Amino acid sequence: MCKSGILPARNRAWKRTAQSASRRNIICDGYWFILARCRQGSRDSRVNSRIQNTSLGQQMALISAGLCLLVSLALVALAAISTRHMQLQQQQEYGTALAHQIAQRIGTALESGDLLSIAASLQRFVETSSAQQVAIFDVEGKALGQAGSAQGQNLHHYHAPVRIESDIAGQVKITVSTDNALAAQLRFVLSMVGLAVLLSLGVYGASRALGQRLGNRLRAMARVIALDGEAPGQRPANELAALGLRIEALPMDLLRTRSAASPREENYRTTAVLYLHLTSLVDYVDTLDEHSLRRYIDRLHQVVYAAAGFYAGELQVVRQFALAVYFSDGNSAGSAAFRAASCAWLVQAASRELEQQMPLSLCLAMAVSQSELGCGDGSDIYPGLYMQHTLDELQAVCASRPPKVLLSPAVCEDTDVDGRLQSHATEVRDYAVLEAFAGPYQDLLERQLRLIIKRLTDPDNY
Repeated sequence: MCKSGILPARNRAWKRTAQSASRRNIICDGYWFILARCRQGSRDSRVNSRIQNTSLGQQMALISAGLCLLVSLALVALAAISTRHMQLQQQQEYGTALAHQIAQRIGTALESGDLLSIAASLQRFVETSSAQQVAIFDVEGKALGQAGSAQGQNLHHYHAPVRIESDIAGQVKITVSTDNALAAQLRFVLSMVGLAVLLSLGVYGASRALGQRLGNRLRAMARVIALDGEAPGQRPANELAALGLRIEALPMDLLRTRSAASPREENYRTTAVLYLHLTSLVDYVDTLDEHSLRRYIDRLHQVVYAAAGFYAGELQVVRQFALAVYFSDGNSAGSAAFRAASCAWLVQAASRELEQQMPLSLCLAMAVSQSELGCGDGSDIYPGLYMQHTLDELQAVCASRPPKVLLSPAVCEDTDVDGRLQSHATEVRDYAVLEAFAGPYQDLLERQLRLIIKRLTDPDNY
């Protein structure tokens, strides 16, 4: 009972040991494979770096000589193959002709049965021709005579029938050695290879001389464009690399004019402008310390930036205590004027909510107007200059510090604004006061307001 309970446990332990050993072997094999690949990659990178750091003359010489040697060896191989085919064809024709020649000689002696004459003819044929061995067989394959011995490594056999009138009386077999022909072909190939090597050496010398002359000219050009007071660091051996470093060190930006770009289409679209006058900031600039002022401005920026993000507005600083948010047409949320009014409502509502949780005031005066052009950019300043009139008008409107958002007459005439929100006229340059939005749009604004308040009241953000 004890043995029957212990043996399976030993077997299981042995299996676990074997499996762990096989896993270790697999891991070790993978490690050595990866290590070998890494070493090979580093070796290849060192070789490439060494080649790139050589001089231009050496590079040109090596490339030219290598290409010349490659083409020459290809031509030598082609010549050797064609020569070998010609030799085989000539040997086939020559061997067949020898076989027919001896077959015609011994035809008469075979007809009379004179074996001595046949043997003498075979021996004389071996002595006077290049055949190593010649033999004659009857129609049953029995040898009737043989002369010479086949010696050599490359032996070829040729056959011809022996005819008596129109009947075949036997067959002649001759053996020819092609060792001398192969040796001659090998000498030809080696001589051609030697000529190819000599030609490559000549090309190497000529290319190196030409490359050195070109490299000297590049070095001279690099010295011409060298800057005064340049650090005498180690220059690369390659002339092109040295010239490239000198060119990169030149202050080309000071010598290159920048052409004006073509006008952008978005700068010539009708744009709604939400102007925000930072009323409270004017009073806090002289009373708050730098750290508190920075935190206060960050909170203002978070409110305006979050509200503008819902309606694809572009926020910019346009005056010392004023911001502007630009809205362009082409958005699925509504017209540019409607989105500007919605953003203004969000900013005002979020500011009032946050004021209850802050010791400082977030008082803003806001007005919305519309311009025929956009705000422009560095490549096209005309729209920006045209926009200044609208900004000056909005600045004058906000100077009276209206408690609610004011809408210009052009904004009130917008189809989306007229159908989705309520407003009433004022005496401030025919501007209207924003009162409320239609039911579904008011619900959307309330939801967006809750999202902004939830994000800005997070302790990690303030």
